[in-house]
Amino acid sequence: MRACSRHALTALLAVVFALFSVGIAAAVSGGGYNSNDQDCSAGADATNAGQKHAAPNPEPRCHNFEVSVDGANGTRYAEVGIDQLPDGYPDFPGGLLFGIGQPGSPNFPHSGCAAVNTNGTGGGPGKGCGSGDGLGGHSEFDIYDLQHLQLTPSTGAPDLDALAAGAGQGVDVYLGADDNLDAGEHDGVDGNYGTKKSVNGPSDGGAVKAHVTPNAASTTPSLSNPAPVAGAQFGSCADGVCESATTQRYAVYQGNGKGSRDVADYNGKAWDPYNCSSGSPKDEQACHDATHKDMDSYRQGEAGNVYAEPGVQVYEDPDAQSSPIDPFYEGGAYPAPMLYPLPGFYLGTCGLIFGGGPVFTLPNGTPMTNTAGQIVIPTAC
Repeated sequence: MRACSRHALTALLAVVFALFSVGIAAAVSGGGYNSNDQDCSAGADATNAGQKHAAPNPEPRCHNFEVSVDGANGTRYAEVGIDQLPDGYPDFPGGLLFGIGQPGSPNFPHSGCAAVNTNGTGGGPGKGCGSGDGLGGHSEFDIYDLQHLQLTPSTGAPDLDALAAGAGQGVDVYLGADDNLDAGEHDGVDGNYGTKKSVNGPSDGGAVKAHVTPNAASTTPSLSNPAPVAGAQFGSCADGVCESATTQRYAVYQGNGKGSRDVADYNGKAWDPYNCSSGSPKDEQACHDATHKDMDSYRQGEAGNVYAEPGVQVYEDPDAQSSPIDPFYEGGAYPAPMLYPLPGFYLGTCGLIFGGGPVFTLPNGTPMTNTAGQIVIPTAC
């Protein structure tokens, strides 16, 4: 999940709720969202990739909403995906439905695929849901063209030995969605103006993951993984505001620097300028300051792994792609951002983190730093 649209999270949740209500069942820095799990390349959501006159338009077989069931060995056995939407078409008249594309328009969710196969579907980036050579089936659907619904059964022999071995290793369930559901919005960096090494999928969205792993490498509970044989995580980001609840440690972002840090612990974190984001070429060029020349340099200085820890946490998106929002500043109530970065909070098995002030200078000239007033009570995680 973080960049351009100010109604991004509302739109995302509204559409996901709508999809579930009719029975359809980020790189976002939360929840374990992954472009690969959405059958997309890392650059599928670039701001210059999704316009209706651009190519590809949009990335074929890439999904903005995805549910999948994988074995712990990485074999995908079932999947349902909603196709990525093109940008550049009008939203629903009057902004109804929070910026959702108008029904009947190419930027309204309408097509996708589903597959299930005992031998694995073989789906992935560039392949969509796949098909597989075992027992199962594959379907392509479009609610605007139901007469041409494609349902292709597969009657191959199931590999029972492989299926049993895979089931013994465990199963992973994934649900992910991103801000392309918001009328085809594309909100990732385009690789220009010093953003080539920051390409990391879309900037807004989230995921829910659950797993059962009976033969985990270690079944002994620890502070960073209290329930190693079964667990779940949720997380999302929108306009720089992120949250995560998880039963085990997982990486929400990966920089190119050394070491690691907890995502709510801002100690040593260099925050990019408030106006720096992936929202447009202008925003991509607003990422330099006295010690950083572009967006890539922020990722270069970030820790190699930025972790969400077991428990709950709320934090500012560590990815410079994000487009932070401060209603006090943008509404004119204060001359500088007051909530950037969003004060971090974490409570869980690894301790307590609270605070972390904004990175601006007060009107009286008093500097505020990103670690001002931050309380960190770590354990031996």
